[in-house]
Amino acid sequence: MKNNDWTKEIPQGSFISTKPTYKVGEYFNLFKNDKACNMKYYFFDPTENGFEKGKAYPVFVFLHGYTNALEGDVCINYSGAEFFAKDDYQKSFGGAYILVPLANEKRNSEGIVIDSWENSYVNPLYNLINEFIKTHCEPNGGVSKKLLWGNSAGGAMVYKMAENFPDFFNILIPVGTDDIPSDSVIDQWDKNNVHLFFAMGKRDEFNDYENVVVPRLPRLAKMKNSFIFTPDWVYNGDKGIASINFGTEMGQHCLVNPMACNLLYDDGTCMDNRLPRGLTDWINYALTDHPYIEKTPVLETEHLILRPIKFTDLEAIYKWTGDEKTAKFMLYSKYKSTADGVDWVNSMYKNPDDLDYGFVWKETGELIGSGGIYHSHHPETEVWSIGYSIRSDMWGKGITTEAMKKILEYARSTRDVKEIAGTFAVDNIGSRRVMEKLGMSYLEDTEYTKWDGSASFKAQTFYKKF
Repeated sequence: MKNNDWTKEIPQGSFISTKPTYKVGEYFNLFKNDKACNMKYYFFDPTENGFEKGKAYPVFVFLHGYTNALEGDVCINYSGAEFFAKDDYQKSFGGAYILVPLANEKRNSEGIVIDSWENSYVNPLYNLINEFIKTHCEPNGGVSKKLLWGNSAGGAMVYKMAENFPDFFNILIPVGTDDIPSDSVIDQWDKNNVHLFFAMGKRDEFNDYENVVVPRLPRLAKMKNSFIFTPDWVYNGDKGIASINFGTEMGQHCLVNPMACNLLYDDGTCMDNRLPRGLTDWINYALTDHPYIEKTPVLETEHLILRPIKFTDLEAIYKWTGDEKTAKFMLYSKYKSTADGVDWVNSMYKNPDDLDYGFVWKETGELIGSGGIYHSHHPETEVWSIGYSIRSDMWGKGITTEAMKKILEYARSTRDVKEIAGTFAVDNIGSRRVMEKLGMSYLEDTEYTKWDGSASFKAQTFYKKF
């Protein structure tokens, strides 16, 4: 354990909160218990709680921390699983099984807890998960995806399980552990399209953030599907800095508490601006298939990297969707918060023909806009629509034209693109110039209305036949 007296570093105006603000055990009645592979487990069955049978649901496996198995059903809460049985959580996922296996922990003659999660559990735990699926899930319609969440010692066990069975779990959420695996293991996860949510506080009392975690963060950040959550401070729901002392201070280690509460404060505001509606949005993104994102290769121009949009781009996206100037002529109205972008990001990469790209400015590495070419808008014709949007502070640099020329070049080399069309408001001179530079010319006068009906515009459609 680190000697970390973080109390001397508390920001001015902050206060210490000595216990979580939620009630432990409020949802224990929704869980049942069973036994398999010589281990006890608790579980929640969505088909017994309002969700239809005959349908495949995801299964969320929660691994508890050291000594927690000795707490009986309280382990459901300590593992982070309890609130995932709540009605609002379950509805957000469309239903999900919850499995909480218990290690066979006990105290030896000296009172020390032994037989917690370790390598010897890897195969038995894998067998237990499969037995649970066979016994409780398959008769009701089966399982779609598998999420593995672990806290502290359970977080380290997440890594062990995913290292030994790299193609079994779809989503990994290790909390409060610095036991990060090798690059070769992470490479395998990338190959299998695994989503990783890495969570550890920078002042974790039991893990070494600076010397162990920081050197590994660049590799985690390079994963195709990773979200890195390393808060400066771990907070409770009342916005107080978390302090929990059972003879040893561990408040900053217990990040699982706010994680289980969806990374939202009691007043509904978010603990991380990248997750405006909470952790469940990221989980839903990971659960959602984006089948054609893998077939959208990274492209490069003189000034830009063109890459697929990700869930982690929400803050960057808001810099143009929340910009009055940029949003003025768009079909969408000005976004009020980063949360407005969640549904848009979730909707992407589901059509085999459409191409959506984020525009990354090489000079700064910032995502500054997006654009693409879409056949789904007019599937009954040979016409492909184009669209684009960038931050207003980047206007006038030829960025959109540079990006769209590259996208069109790639689209024509991989798709049967014979005709393109785009529509712009008559007063949107910048958009007109982009289309002219793409070799497009006037086709017809038209008009369009914003999706929310707040404004309508006289417009023109430009067209090009190759």
